Formats: sequence, structure tokens, C-alpha cells
Amino acid sequence: MLVKGTGFHMDLLIIVVTGGISALFGLPWLSAATVRSVTHTNALTVMSKAVTPGDKPCIQEVKEQRVTGFVVAVLVGLSITIGEVLRQIPLAVLFGIFLYMGVMSLNGIQLTERLILLLMPPKYHPDLNYVRKVRTLRMHLFTLVQLLCLSMLWVVMATAAAAAFPFMLLLTIPLRKLLLPRIFSCRELQSVSPTLIFITTSLKDVFRMRTRH
Repeated sequence: MLVKGTGFHMDLLIIVVTGGISALFGLPWLSAATVRSVTHTNALTVMSKAVTPGDKPCIQEVKEQRVTGFVVAVLVGLSITIGEVLRQIPLAVLFGIFLYMGVMSLNGIQLTERLILLLMPPKYHPDLNYVRKVRTLRMHLFTLVQLLCLSMLWVVMATAAAAAFPFMLLLTIPLRKLLLPRIFSCRELQSVSPTLIFITTSLKDVFRMRTRH
């Protein structure tokens, strides 16, 4: 639904490059702040209002602009100078805000939806694309694989081996590209992880176009 989705990718690229330069001078790395970024995008999303009973609201558009993102970055920078004011905010309030942002960011994530389906009888499953095209047991198997990988990453991050977290994160790439295609069919993977299939297909199309020229 993003018309200028490349802008978000450019922001991440700038953060990565800045992090590499900061490391050369001993400066702290920047964080992409996933929860804050997803919450910001959700706040800019316009949902449909006229829906029939039983249907879920659909995304009409996303107000893509850089004003709010710039203001957020400025306020984050100003937090260095207003430390005394921020100390007056109770920790319970801050934890509540972060918890709310984290929970609200889970909405619309397919993994979250499939985790709920694990506890739901098949006859009550919603009429979704991946529910129709993937058998229930196969869908649950893919969800458990994702849950296992997520648990392993959390364990690594929460222990003394936290420094190996980026390496463990990179290991999920060969797992997705080499191992999972041996377990699941292309149609199943396209249903439960359409974004990754789209990226792979797009890269193949670009490569073919370049080879033709």
C-alpha cells in the first residue's frame, strides 16, 4: 500500500551507513527503532470506514511524508537537553507507553495471526489467503519453525552470547533460502511469506533484464 516505499528503505540504508561511520570514531550506533517506526506508519495509515458487517476495515492509503518523521527525530535529539523534565515522568507511564506501542505493532503481522490460529479450531479459522491455500498442519508447522527461530534469537540476545546476535540473525537467511524450500512447496511459501517470494522474484526479473541487455 506504500506508494513511496523506497523512502523507508532509504532511511534504513542511511541508518546502516551512519552506524558504520560511527563505529570508526567510537560513537554509539543508531537504532532503526522497529516498534516506533511501525507505530508511526500505523498512525499514518487511513482505514476504510464504510464496511459491511463481518468484514474487516481495509487500508485506503498511507499519508507518506517526512514531516512527522523529522519532528520525531528532532524530539529524540532534544531529549538529551531535557533530561530533568523526562525524569519527572514515572517509569510506569513509560513502560505502559512502550507496552502499548509493542502490542499495537503486532496488529496485521501474519505471524501473530497464525499464532492465534494455533489455539483455534480449524472450523473457526478466518477466510484468509494463506488459510485457504495451505493445509492447517503445514501452516502450523511453518509457524512453529518461525517461533523456534524467534525463540533462539531471544535466548541468544538475553544471554552472554548477545554479541553473536547479528550472526544468528544472518543464519536465518540460508534457513529460509535453502532449508525451508525442501520442506514446503513454492505455493505454500508464497502464501505464508509472500513478501520474501516477491523480493526474490523481483531480483530475478531485474537480473534477467540486465542479462538481456
